[in-house]
Amino acid sequence: MRIFIGLDGGGTGCRAQAELEDGRRTPVVTGGAANVFSNPDGAQREIAATLAQALAHAQALLPDGAATQTRIVLGLAGASESGAAQRLQHALPYPQVSVMGDIDISLKGAFQQDDGIVLAVGTGSVLARQRKGQMQRLGGYGFVLGDEGSGAWIGREALRLCLHARDGFGQDGPLLQAIWQQLGPLPQIIGFAGRARPADYAALAPLVLQHDRAQCPVAGNILDRGCAYLQRAISHLQAGDRDMPVAPTGGLGPVLLDRIMAQGGAYLHRAAPKGTALDGAIWQARHGARHKETSS
Repeated sequence: MRIFIGLDGGGTGCRAQAELEDGRRTPVVTGGAANVFSNPDGAQREIAATLAQALAHAQALLPDGAATQTRIVLGLAGASESGAAQRLQHALPYPQVSVMGDIDISLKGAFQQDDGIVLAVGTGSVLARQRKGQMQRLGGYGFVLGDEGSGAWIGREALRLCLHARDGFGQDGPLLQAIWQQLGPLPQIIGFAGRARPADYAALAPLVLQHDRAQCPVAGNILDRGCAYLQRAISHLQAGDRDMPVAPTGGLGPVLLDRIMAQGGAYLHRAAPKGTALDGAIWQARHGARHKETSS
């Protein structure tokens, strides 16, 4: 009996699960950070250990404790940019390993073989479209060069506007006063910016959302600008096909898509994801097996 294993990995951790040929699934196992770009050796160790646990769970479900074949799909943040695929395929002790980006498995989880767009917004942001089996990605290049509309971008914009208001160059508001109370005075804000990671900036995004609900104009302006970028990105990926469904994922994706649809995006066709990114990795492992059987 064949085993299909999917793994979803990134800078905060990795998750893996196995599915047997008869559809039974193992529990999800978790591992540590798997950032293949900034710490490739550490990521390789965590991925290998997490895969071994998932495979052991799967083999425990088999009568003889062994599988005839194991197919593995890894969905990893930064895999496309880091050149990690070939390195991992050679390093891991499994003959059939495919490495994809995290947005690839998000697309498969959300739509499987169907056409659609994923709006993935959390600490970072990335969008991708699947049409007739082909993927087109937009964004997802990290906090320094992109991630517009993301939690990290929202938090940084809030701090930037704090300083503008302090200089008399921008509008003040309750959001900025709350940030001064939380992070101020000025030397502490500057120090925060000097050591902050994207996740630290993103931790301010809930405060922006809270003050937007209380009608703070500064908070609303930040979210409107982020949503304007995301709406343009969606329109670009639709390429004139306004009926193409959009599935929001991540901690902020659903909230921001709601805002987009309420402010000029009512034409958008919102779709609930069929599954998670981890589901997408497992689906791709099984789908790839079927594809090879058909083409052989």
